[in-house]
Amino acid sequence: MFCDIFKGLRSLGPDAQMDSPQAAAASPWLHIRLNKQRGWGQNGHAFSTQRTFNCMSDHFLARVQRPSRYLGTEVNVPTKRWDACELRVALAFPDVYEVGMSHLGLPLLYEALNRLEWAGAERVFAPWPDMEAYLRAHHLPLASLESATPLSRFDIVGFSLQYELSYTNVLTMLELAGIPPWAAERDARLPLVIGGGPCAFSPEPLAPFFDAFALGDGEELIVEIAETVLAWKKQGGSRTELLKELSMLDGIYVPALFRAVYEKDGRLAAVIASLPERAIVRKRILPDLEESHPPSRPLVPATQIIHDRLAVEVMRGCTRGCRFCQAGFIYRPVRERSPRDVWRLVEQGLARSGYDEFSLLALSIGDYTCIQPLLQSLMRYYSHRRVAVSLPSLRVGTLEQTMIAAISRVRKTGFTLAPEAGSERLRRVINKGISEEELLATAKSVYDAGWPLLKLYFMMGLPTEETADLEALIDLSLQVWREASERRPQRRLHVSISTFVPKPHTPFQWEAQLALAEMERRVDFLKRRLARRGIQFKWNQPFQSMLEGVFARGDRRLAPLLLRAQRLGCRFDGWSEQLRPDLWRAAFAEVGIDPTFYATRRRAPEEPLPWSHLDCGVARDYLWQEYERALAGQITGDCRLAGCTQCGMCGPGSVSLRLQQNAEALALPHPNGAEESNGAYRYRLIFAKTEQARFLGHLEMVTALVRAMRRACLPLAYSQGHHPAPRLSLGDALPLGIESRDETMEIILRHPLDSQDLARRLNTELPAGLAVLEVREDGARQKASDRNIVTYEAVLPGREWPADGFRRYQERDLPPLPQKSKRGIVLIPLEEKLKALNRLAPDRLRCTLEQTGGCTIRVRELLAHLFGVSGEELLTTRILKVSSRDSEGQKDGL
Repeated sequence: MFCDIFKGLRSLGPDAQMDSPQAAAASPWLHIRLNKQRGWGQNGHAFSTQRTFNCMSDHFLARVQRPSRYLGTEVNVPTKRWDACELRVALAFPDVYEVGMSHLGLPLLYEALNRLEWAGAERVFAPWPDMEAYLRAHHLPLASLESATPLSRFDIVGFSLQYELSYTNVLTMLELAGIPPWAAERDARLPLVIGGGPCAFSPEPLAPFFDAFALGDGEELIVEIAETVLAWKKQGGSRTELLKELSMLDGIYVPALFRAVYEKDGRLAAVIASLPERAIVRKRILPDLEESHPPSRPLVPATQIIHDRLAVEVMRGCTRGCRFCQAGFIYRPVRERSPRDVWRLVEQGLARSGYDEFSLLALSIGDYTCIQPLLQSLMRYYSHRRVAVSLPSLRVGTLEQTMIAAISRVRKTGFTLAPEAGSERLRRVINKGISEEELLATAKSVYDAGWPLLKLYFMMGLPTEETADLEALIDLSLQVWREASERRPQRRLHVSISTFVPKPHTPFQWEAQLALAEMERRVDFLKRRLARRGIQFKWNQPFQSMLEGVFARGDRRLAPLLLRAQRLGCRFDGWSEQLRPDLWRAAFAEVGIDPTFYATRRRAPEEPLPWSHLDCGVARDYLWQEYERALAGQITGDCRLAGCTQCGMCGPGSVSLRLQQNAEALALPHPNGAEESNGAYRYRLIFAKTEQARFLGHLEMVTALVRAMRRACLPLAYSQGHHPAPRLSLGDALPLGIESRDETMEIILRHPLDSQDLARRLNTELPAGLAVLEVREDGARQKASDRNIVTYEAVLPGREWPADGFRRYQERDLPPLPQKSKRGIVLIPLEEKLKALNRLAPDRLRCTLEQTGGCTIRVRELLAHLFGVSGEELLTTRILKVSSRDSEGQKDGL
């Protein structure tokens, strides 16, 4: 059995290579790694195609059944006996781990289900293509992260549908799980397949594959779904009966209970419901955001994820009415969390995660009623703890100088603004009333406050866009660039362009998308004109935008196309290095579908739309009125400020706006330990890195250690400057996959601690495989030795170490070890460097090496050289660093 993947983001050291297929039998964790050359994606993003995967074997599963806050090296995993749960739900994210774990909705549903004694929610993510190939080659099913249970054994598999270009990943995950893709082919023995998220509001291309879709807020709805399925399990009945029961829940759409009818010219004629009383499916709305219960113990991954920080939702919904923005319409009405509750979630989350950064999340964070006083209060409260705050892209016009100054106090990385269009005329079309003067003034303020990087986000191909609008975009970007160039040191500017995709439930849902060739022409035009030193230009691949446009407004006839593309090999279509336009073109041709019918065709106002039976709460007549106002260049005001715009969301029986009325500063208690200290108390720690922790890269291990120190409330001393960091240092990086009982670390604290208490507090918080063995207080930093004596033990699974290697050592018949270095191939004299080699058991040896700063022997290469053992065998070998001393017999220094 294997769990799902961790896909690492960074280089993990010279000894990490492709593990053998037999590694799972020998080790609790199988580590599969591909080394490929770093390159540049066609969209201007740097990427590394190096991927790292960790997979659990049965040997480790015996241990994760015990109650534990850790899963592998993850922190705060629920303590449940998964196999004892009456109802089991797999929360599936059709992208890689670090993308899925950055999503705000996943932990909300995970928490809602795991609070129920009788239910268990586990996670599963899409395997990267090389991991997929491994699973197929070894006939292994896709399984959950927590218990390595195959997906086919769950009661529900719930997919988070955030992006149309993840649809082929959904089909791949079902195939790897052994679950038939077509819903009609699944019987009561197989799990229900349910989808949620923004794509559930227009899911017709996926409809034949899914049993149901959940529309709207899921915190309450997911519990009702679970209760309904559990009652059906206990009572018995057909799958059809269960689907009808689910369709009675507000917010549940069951595609099998609807039938699409088409005109002769291919347009949709109607969507007919088999249950007339449920002909319109209305979304589910959580009335009060404070009824949402974010995780009390946030899951903390060991590997770096995209948004590697604590996330706190302060507001849901947006009433700005940007006419291209689907989220602004489907997540209405606005519901704000109280400042006091925001602070409670931040304080609780930081204490239990060890993060040193938190993000306040909303669709338009600058519109949160209390944002200015809240931000100032939080920054005053957390600045002494070196905790940074980050905000998502900010709307120009909601920023004041006090806000810019507040969020620059602790850490300055990048500041993001989203003007969306280059000209004021086009900004009126999309209902984004921002003047050029406001944007330039904000950019100047950001650079003046010390930010080294400003990011601007624009859209290309918006309705009514002309060449003059693109020229205005270029001119605006160059004006900001000149502001950056005048600063010393020079500031940087990133300009990102995405191609407009008409989305359902927006005023532009009737609009045509740019043709593919025109997208490519305009991207080339912008690339040439924005080629300046100091400007980094990024863009989406036009073919990706075309695909997104097809599936965003598609109908059920696209399902065979999706399946054919997936069978041809399309995966991770949103990743530029994985996109296969050739395979997609072949799939379109084989199925006989013209993509322009869905992407570049303007819809008539009277034409039925494939999502017309799914009600997001905003009236269709209102959306058409907004479309006409867009073409006339008319602005529609924010209903919170300009009064009700009659969008249809609020009214009798509906949920209205929930705004915070008290915008005064949040009075927070005086934080414990707020006083600064000039003390510098130095401690030297010896720690072990074993078991699954051996697959943490060096930087990942450092992050895990620091977060454990923060959870343990150690009074860490910090460096100065724009990026304060804990004052600590470690010995040389341990090669990936090698264990150690003798790693060293030096930390500096502001206040003294008892050594035993320090070790106890830290061991309580460290993830599995990391453990402090010894702590002592050192008065002065020890100088690192240039020459160390290091002892290793190695166990070769399944056979004895060849006797020839020991004989050669005894006879001192040791040819030099060729080893790659920056200078090329160097020959290491083993007569001098190999100090001892002993057989401890037929399959176990101990060797002692002299390691010097300019000549570090890689122990795997040494064993292969001495014993003629293959690389695959060595990757299943457990290697343990036993001790390290300097050449005079003292403990190795830092």
